[in-house]
Amino acid sequence: MTECLSRLLAPLTAELFLRHYQAREHFHVSRSSPLYYADLLDVADLDTVLQSRQLPAAFINVVKNGVRCPVEGWSRFANSARGAHQIAIPEDILTLYADGATLIVNRGDALLPALADVCRTLTRELGFPTQTNIYITPCNAAGFTKHSDDHDVLILQIAGSKSWRVYTPGELEIELHSGDLLYIPRGMFHDARSCDEDSIHVTLGLRPAYAFELIRDLGTLAADRENFQKPMPPTFAGVEALQSFESELLSGLQALIAEIDLSTLANLHSRDSITHEDNAWPGRFADLRFLTRITPDTIVCRRADTPAEIKDDGKLLHLSFGNRRVSIPVFMREQLPRILGDKNFAVGAIEGMITSAGKVTLVTELVKAGFLRIVSI
Repeated sequence: MTECLSRLLAPLTAELFLRHYQAREHFHVSRSSPLYYADLLDVADLDTVLQSRQLPAAFINVVKNGVRCPVEGWSRFANSARGAHQIAIPEDILTLYADGATLIVNRGDALLPALADVCRTLTRELGFPTQTNIYITPCNAAGFTKHSDDHDVLILQIAGSKSWRVYTPGELEIELHSGDLLYIPRGMFHDARSCDEDSIHVTLGLRPAYAFELIRDLGTLAADRENFQKPMPPTFAGVEALQSFESELLSGLQALIAEIDLSTLANLHSRDSITHEDNAWPGRFADLRFLTRITPDTIVCRRADTPAEIKDDGKLLHLSFGNRRVSIPVFMREQLPRILGDKNFAVGAIEGMITSAGKVTLVTELVKAGFLRIVSI
């Protein structure tokens, strides 16, 4: 399922994007629909973020004509119970914006729920991490000069307009208006400048496992294997010694590659980011407030799009979700389709050799872990 990605790309389908464009060539979608991405970012939300007096400076970059404005000029150190930390000064960053600087909100998905939700959903759909930065540029101004990124980017124009130059290797000019989309593959050079109105866009970074990264990860795995601890012989050892080392190395690599299939390697590469996403599902705080009020009449449901891995050790079924795990008796196996299905169900509707109190305890643990959400008490 690629519903979220398809919605961002429409009318281009996710399948066509992945097959024809990803990592190959740029594309531009002009929609004449200024509010197309309005649900992802509200200007009022940005106002709240930028005027926060506790916004960590690490979440902000200020750039003007390709030059970063020194962080010391728009931030201060504040003391708290956890020690000193650097925070942005709202008056200073807004003054710099008024004077032509671009404000960049790093990891907007860590600050704004709508962006967090789209990144979480895309990570589920694609199987690799995504993240967002927000670029806020006053009229007739430029942030970064000509550059390329080390990952693919989808540029979602939220408000205003911006003129882009994409070097393909020829120079192509593209003007984005509210609701438009521009995709730029990793390594393709580009620059941009706002037009006669200000510009707000979200850069959605796609971070798949690139081939060279998988090779690097393979090397990390090899470092723990005894057969890869032999040093390469010095050149004076002679051709025969070097050829023998090369033969053993290639043989070991072939065996390692055969043992660690590609999907396993890719999962290892993105595991930390995906686990992090599993720790930030919306609505969990609201559920935790009502844990003690769960009864057999409480209606619950599996949290949408949450992956769960089930392992059976013969005595218990272990349900793993992100970095959390809940264990249940094996005789509850037949109830898993209900518990992990996509339909609402009452706690008391769980069947099997389990008491009413046991059902409440089980569901409470599953809600606490994030597997289930409370629909109604």
